[in-house]
Amino acid sequence: MTLKPIALSATLQPPLASSLPYSFGSPVPLHNGACLLLWVASALAFALLLLVPRWWQGAWVGVLAALLFVGVQWAGLRVAVGQDWVALFRRPRWRDVALALAAVPLVLGLPALVAVYGLGMSHLSANASLDVAAGLTSAQLVVRFALTAVQLLGEELVTILPLLATVALLHRAGMPARWAVAFAWVATALLFGALHLPTYQWHVGQALLVIGTARLVLTAVFIYTRNLWASTIAHIANDWAIMAFALAFSSSVGT
Repeated sequence: MTLKPIALSATLQPPLASSLPYSFGSPVPLHNGACLLLWVASALAFALLLLVPRWWQGAWVGVLAALLFVGVQWAGLRVAVGQDWVALFRRPRWRDVALALAAVPLVLGLPALVAVYGLGMSHLSANASLDVAAGLTSAQLVVRFALTAVQLLGEELVTILPLLATVALLHRAGMPARWAVAFAWVATALLFGALHLPTYQWHVGQALLVIGTARLVLTAVFIYTRNLWASTIAHIANDWAIMAFALAFSSSVGT
């Protein structure tokens, strides 16, 4: 009779930091070369996301850029860990989905608090892509939402792959697992914010603090679930909600 509560309490315990995929050797270790490869793949993928629309014009250039953004990083992971790349893309459980959706209010709310009380709303820059979406037709909006989902998967990879590589390097250098995860968690959130500098007219505070805070929550979802799909679901739900609100606001103002 005493085994059931013990088993139940064990299932409620948060996963250990050292259970992150690859970083601590499971299912395969990330050696120095593999860590470098993940960093290079993410950097190259982000560069292509920015440069492809400048090199080519056309209706499908956004699709190509988003697919390259995801594909180059997946290829880097595939080369680094072989067939064990699937460990990062485990089928999400209902608990993973529930946690991802429950995190969305935090992804929205915490950056808003930082923006209002830390920077002041009057000093923030607008995201021009939201204004572009307001002028699209219904069919174009469907494509836009779908393309956004693909790009957000790439944004998860561009954060999580460097995080896993950084944790592996720090831990191999002697840093305790929890400290390695904590350092990489903050460092990659700042990096993610920095990648958004062009989006927000090089507003450093907004990119690093506001976007960085949202990234901390999204990465925490991954660290807890150890599943890239969970943080991706949270990211997509967050950005779709913002886009839907912006569209609704634009329509109400227009009428």
